[in-house]
Amino acid sequence: MSVDALLNENQFVDMFRAGHASLKRRVAVVNGLNVFPVPDGDTGTNMELSLASGLRSMDVVKGRGLRAILESLSTGLLMGARGNSGVILSQLLRGFTKIQVSGETLDVSAFSQALSEGVQIAYQAVAKPVEGTILTVAKEAAMAGKKAARTEPNFGRFLSIVVDAAQAALDKTPQLLPVLRNAGVVDSGGQGLVFMLEGFRDFARGVHVSDTDVEQSIVVPQLNLDEVHHEGEYGYCTEVLIRAESHSVTVVERALREQLAQYGDSLLVVGAEPLVKVHVHTLHPGRVMEDALQYGPLVKIKVDNMTEQFETAHGAETEIGVFASTDGVTDEVIVDGPALVAVAAGDGIVRTLSSIGVDKVVEGGQTMNPSTEDIVQAVRAALTETHKKSAIILPNNKNIVMAAEQAQQVLGDNVYVVPTVDIPQGMAAALAFLPGKDLGENIARMKAAAETTVSGQIVRAVRDSIYEDIEIQKGQYLVFVGGSLKAAYASAKEAIRGAVEAMWNSDAQLLTVLYGQSLIREEVDDVLTVVADWHDLEIEVQSGGQPVYDYILALE
Repeated sequence: MSVDALLNENQFVDMFRAGHASLKRRVAVVNGLNVFPVPDGDTGTNMELSLASGLRSMDVVKGRGLRAILESLSTGLLMGARGNSGVILSQLLRGFTKIQVSGETLDVSAFSQALSEGVQIAYQAVAKPVEGTILTVAKEAAMAGKKAARTEPNFGRFLSIVVDAAQAALDKTPQLLPVLRNAGVVDSGGQGLVFMLEGFRDFARGVHVSDTDVEQSIVVPQLNLDEVHHEGEYGYCTEVLIRAESHSVTVVERALREQLAQYGDSLLVVGAEPLVKVHVHTLHPGRVMEDALQYGPLVKIKVDNMTEQFETAHGAETEIGVFASTDGVTDEVIVDGPALVAVAAGDGIVRTLSSIGVDKVVEGGQTMNPSTEDIVQAVRAALTETHKKSAIILPNNKNIVMAAEQAQQVLGDNVYVVPTVDIPQGMAAALAFLPGKDLGENIARMKAAAETTVSGQIVRAVRDSIYEDIEIQKGQYLVFVGGSLKAAYASAKEAIRGAVEAMWNSDAQLLTVLYGQSLIREEVDDVLTVVADWHDLEIEVQSGGQPVYDYILALE
């Protein structure tokens, strides 16, 4: 079935699924176009895996509205972005988070605006933009889309114009880059983008292309790698993912671009609140990490020795050593350090924990405590998947601490428990973990972060009762701070204000609100108006998706 003038939430996801399938069928074609001697990884594979991460993220929030879909696409792409091509693709598609969405559909005008916004973001993300690459293809496609959107309301015809412009720009890339002209090929990233856009177009026109269709073939000439090498491409391909804490993402992006440009090449710095991802080729990977640590903890680190890769490509008998990776690529040597295993319930909370470095999440929490065996199995799975030799368990509930400690006894001396008693403590502990630091130092840091976290929960009473000398009526909102019942309120607004008052300290700057699975964002935003002007407190709202608690709060 074709798409006419409007694209709803499900169609948007299905369009991206079609774009991913179109690219995935022809990954080998895109990979075959790589002409540089030391690619960050196969371009087609990187783009396909990055897009797949965005799809998985969108699938998690399906049914929660178009805005949630757009935001999750951006976050999923950033977290899953691999190599230059994947990072740039993530930024091109980040444009969908910058558009105004009225209702639950997109028209061609909004879609066109998203393409244009994405191009601006991607150009800003690349320290030294080069024409004749995926950036040029995206720019020409967006310009054609902007013009077409003025007169063409039908998605199928609109995307046909976009694809034609992208293909025309791709065909011209050898004229803009001598290395492409000498090799007789077009830009690999640009080709991957065209394949994705073709999938969008085919979906909009109602054309179904089987996943088993034979992929295109392409002849790639043999290259003299020495001739296409450029200064600065050797050294270490270094990637770090930072959780920005002391500054906004925009400030961190700008500062790191300026700092890293002084001693790095192929620099990309991109962000999606609250994360910033850096990709750079440098002779000083340690310096990159030190500079990044100024702005927050490092969630992930990956370092590839490109000089070794180049020598191996020339037939040198050299072992390739990838010595600092935490992004889950199974063929790489992982940084020596523990796997993080946490207990949590709620899709949003699980996603957040995963985004800040937790390797495995055990489903459980209030009223659904996992068994010791459940935790043991999760730890064993985490150790197997990450190839690490030790693990740290974050129980995130006072009723699960004992089960976690029993799991520790079963598993042995290589497993440790940081006794976090709620989700905010677990998140604070995970954020305090620094890859590469001594295990004992990390455990101390995590415990200290958990103990200093000010947390609160709000839940509806299910019956009349008296608890901790407070008379409770069924349906009232109960406010717990630090595990203790503080008060019972008739409305959610009163409860939120009462919770913030009970949690408040003069040093607080940020209130994080995780709302439960039974609530909708509009309702939450209305409730939070009671603390909107509270002492200049910044408020960050996320869908936690947790059962039981309407709200989980953290003040820092």
